[in-house]
Amino acid sequence: MNNRGGLTDLFIFMIFGFAIVLIAVIFIYIGNVTNTQLHETMDGMTFNKGTVNGSDIVSNTFGDVNSAYGGLYWISIFLIVGMILSIFIGSYLVTTKPIFFIPYFFITIIAVIVAVGISNAYESVMQNETLASTFTGFTGANFIMLNLPMWISIIGVVGAVIMFVRMGSRDDQIYGGGSIYG
Repeated sequence: MNNRGGLTDLFIFMIFGFAIVLIAVIFIYIGNVTNTQLHETMDGMTFNKGTVNGSDIVSNTFGDVNSAYGGLYWISIFLIVGMILSIFIGSYLVTTKPIFFIPYFFITIIAVIVAVGISNAYESVMQNETLASTFTGFTGANFIMLNLPMWISIIGVVGAVIMFVRMGSRDDQIYGGGSIYG
């Protein structure tokens, strides 16, 4: 198996975290614009010989879609937190040798440097006047993405501690103890 899977987890986390929030923002923005346009177009219309109002049709169909999109505010942060937890679990499960601490340390430093660029790009997209109002609802995701270098540092260090502290207990299991008394 691939014993060094934990080395790329930080980069995957940054890329998918950015993509998840951006896709959720776009879905909510498009849903709001479409709902507004449908109401502007269909509010005065009646269907089925005047018994069905156009605004009721829009509210009962696409209005429900927008209500569902409202869950994306929380779903995005839960996915990000889930990815953080999966990095910790993956660090616990990865079997490694002490020599890999040095590459892991350098990869964490590189990930922090890359995180600065991603965080700045996120801030630039967030300040776009078209999407700015949509980004305001993403409180938790905004906090993580705007402070991404700090988060990557913490996740990298905690992941390294989990990965490399567990080494001694793993050796005891593999080699049948190691105690001179047993």
